[in-house]
Amino acid sequence: MNEHEAVYLAWQSPDSRDWYVIGALTRISNGYEFHYTKGALYAEKFVPFSGMEDLYKSYVSSELFPLFQNRVLSSKRPEYPRFIKWLGLSEEEATPINILARSGGLRSTDRMQMFRKISTRKDGSFEHFFFVHGLSYLTRSAQKRVETLEAGEALSLCLDCQNKHDENAVIIRADNPAEIVGYCPRYLAKDIAKLLNISDYVDLTVEKIEKDAPVNYQLMCKVSGRVSESYSNKLDMQEEYEFIV
Repeated sequence: MNEHEAVYLAWQSPDSRDWYVIGALTRISNGYEFHYTKGALYAEKFVPFSGMEDLYKSYVSSELFPLFQNRVLSSKRPEYPRFIKWLGLSEEEATPINILARSGGLRSTDRMQMFRKISTRKDGSFEHFFFVHGLSYLTRSAQKRVETLEAGEALSLCLDCQNKHDENAVIIRADNPAEIVGYCPRYLAKDIAKLLNISDYVDLTVEKIEKDAPVNYQLMCKVSGRVSESYSNKLDMQEEYEFIV
């Protein structure tokens, strides 16, 4: 994991329930830097954060901003080692910014999640890890299928074209027996849907499954594949990810 790779902040509109990429947190040599992204300009009813009210400024701090520090489990908590294990991070990898990127920085009191965007290497290959969403809404038979999944098992990605709530929704399906076992996170679905159309190939496998973890951290998957150079540039040049400043 590259600690200096930006971690993006997605915000969900309370009315439309659409997700917008509204900011980016970056680890720099002397601390942390936060930028609002162009998605914040289009997010309906989004209000800038306290102490960072100006969308057209960048913010630097030697310490992690309180907005994000409150989303990192303290290493002094007794459940910390188990939490890091759920996230699939080693002790060396478990820095605050990597924990935010992998855990999503989830809080029950707001509609925000943090993530790293899917990016391609110079040869067009990509590899990205994420936790499957929607497990708590599965049928009982689907939940039983999830319980039988094993690390390395191949899964399928399917566009959910008739989804009335999210036109970019991507279903995750297991085979033998065939069951829908969840969804790609909504803030990644647009990119994954695009990759399904432009990639030479896209593979999805079970990275790890933790049956004793909260539902948000039970099933981690790895999506990988390769795109051509021209398509790689298109994937990386999305306006909502661009810094306003």
